[in-house]
Amino acid sequence: MSRLGQMCSYGSQVAASQANSQRGPSINDAGYGTTGVDPQSDTPGAQRLQHIEQRLEEISALLQERIPQKSVSVRHSPHYVPSYTEDATQPGSRNSLRGQQDHGHQTRSILSPTLMSSEVEVYLRVFHEQPYCVFTKTWLLSNTHTLPPEIQYPLVALTQQYLINAPSTPGSNRSPRFSYAEQAWRTLSEIHQEGRTSISFLQGTFLLAQLDFASGNAQRGCMSVGLGMRVIQSYGLNHGRNLSSLRDSDAEDRRRITWAFFMLDRTYNASRNYSLCLSDNHFTLPFPLTDSDSQTRSRESLHEKPPVHGQKPDQDILACLLRLYSLWGKATEWVFEPYAVHSLPPWQSGSALSILESEWMQFETQFEDTHRYKNVDFNRRAREDPDSRQYLSTWLCVQFLLHSIQCLLHHPFVTMVKLRDMSGNLSATFLQKSFEASLLHSRWIARFIKEMSEVQLKIYDPFFGYLAAIAATIQIEHTGNKNPKIALLLNNEYRVLIGFIKELSAKWNNMQVLVDRLNELASRHQNYGSLFYNQEGFSGQLSNMATSSNLPRMSAEDEDLMWDIVDLTSLSSSSNPSDFEGPGTRPRDEIQGYSQRGTIRPSSSDMELGPHIRATNAYGLTGIDPIEGETPSATAEETAEWPFASQAHNADIGPGVLVPDIPDWMIFGDLINE
Repeated sequence: MSRLGQMCSYGSQVAASQANSQRGPSINDAGYGTTGVDPQSDTPGAQRLQHIEQRLEEISALLQERIPQKSVSVRHSPHYVPSYTEDATQPGSRNSLRGQQDHGHQTRSILSPTLMSSEVEVYLRVFHEQPYCVFTKTWLLSNTHTLPPEIQYPLVALTQQYLINAPSTPGSNRSPRFSYAEQAWRTLSEIHQEGRTSISFLQGTFLLAQLDFASGNAQRGCMSVGLGMRVIQSYGLNHGRNLSSLRDSDAEDRRRITWAFFMLDRTYNASRNYSLCLSDNHFTLPFPLTDSDSQTRSRESLHEKPPVHGQKPDQDILACLLRLYSLWGKATEWVFEPYAVHSLPPWQSGSALSILESEWMQFETQFEDTHRYKNVDFNRRAREDPDSRQYLSTWLCVQFLLHSIQCLLHHPFVTMVKLRDMSGNLSATFLQKSFEASLLHSRWIARFIKEMSEVQLKIYDPFFGYLAAIAATIQIEHTGNKNPKIALLLNNEYRVLIGFIKELSAKWNNMQVLVDRLNELASRHQNYGSLFYNQEGFSGQLSNMATSSNLPRMSAEDEDLMWDIVDLTSLSSSSNPSDFEGPGTRPRDEIQGYSQRGTIRPSSSDMELGPHIRATNAYGLTGIDPIEGETPSATAEETAEWPFASQAHNADIGPGVLVPDIPDWMIFGDLINE
């Protein structure tokens, strides 16, 4: 140290120390130059100062080792490659929203190229356009080894559990995807803190939000969607600002990430707690195109006028999906909105439901013939044309959403909730049409699951497990039909739907929570009977006028359970109000009328139903797990395993359990051939 008049070495400070020793003590040398003490002497004071110098040298060396070269610590990763540069995040690069994007290969991968190649392959197989359109396949493949860390870590965290022989963390039973997710959060938080918003920041934020939602962390997922939407809005991406000045590939990147957030925002709008961040009116930029389509194909927009009379639509399959997501967002807004006293009855012209029905039918007029069920020839193409599987996966997402919108709008539980506080008489024809629509479209969901199993084609996003659960709750309503063949058939379809959700639960734990709730609802079905008003079949005449007072009812506990199934974000492990608590906040379990579900608990009414009902419940639906690739058949031999069999024949249960006769054409007709 210069104050001691000696030459000391402190790593990078050696040169400075030498300069100080040559120029001698300064006025800042704490007076050592005037003390008359020779630093080289063997006095106790000199020895003490020399010891202090040695300690300072050790501390300096430790500091040099501990101070990271980057604020993002990645050295703990077994796949770390230390030659990373930050060129990809500089202004004017591909990732900057402020300047022209550049698809140059300027970034060295933090994670090993072998790992990234495997993870990108998994992403394209499992998540690409199923349903979200985050990247183009061409760009992702060409940039596999040059992805910036804000994309690498979220992508690997999302795909890790689908990777065969995924590396594990040494000395820990914890899945490595949690480590990647934590690193992704640190990386994205640093970028957000520094204000380096970019396309790659949006892409990484989206992947992490998708992972949070799928893993049951809806709170954090919704916050990420809100952040992404505000960035998109700030830069005008939702209006396609400056797209004409960009290269085609860069413009497509912006279109894709914007519409991906649009879809994710609407996916999880099926909630009592969350609402849309941006309404449809805020999105005026053109749709992206699927990878299989030529980029020269004409692009549509959300608010484009329908084709004129006689003009055939030319609609990309991704455009179909985006239009349906728009309608899904509106449908969930209506289902979960608070009851309005002055709202029109749903069967009247101008009501919210009639408008939604009109938009759903209008979509049919824009649905290109090449995407229709008979023309697609799903089974044959999936077997004989491997290259078509990417299109077919997106097409399945379209079909699931198309029929699920009708399932939700005409769900017997939704009908009960919407009409029970309505004054005046109710339309019996409306009630019957809702009954038929819910059955018809829920059976299509089961049909697609069976056909997917036959050709070994899967969709992996847990959102589609939720859509299957909506269909399953409708099937439960029909399992007590007076016709045993129909009841058995629909019970088997219920098993197919449950099997699909259980298969998803192998990767996503919140899907097992959903299975448990469905099985609990099935075991409690005797408590409330059917939610359908008409118990005797419909012939255009009824003995009594339908009113809100004579609609079927559920107990408060049964209704809570049904809401916990219909509300997608209730599967979240972080939706507990006590997570955001202040002084005097009560735990969730102590809030009156609020039940926290996740495991099956036998209710008191189950204990009071007597031995016969307990025997019926003993068959239980918990554990129903059809063998993959096989569809349960409606045969007489399976009657003994039918958990609902006794309901349709036991007069002690009461007439409320029996559901109306279903027209044969809806079950055994050509429309859905069994």
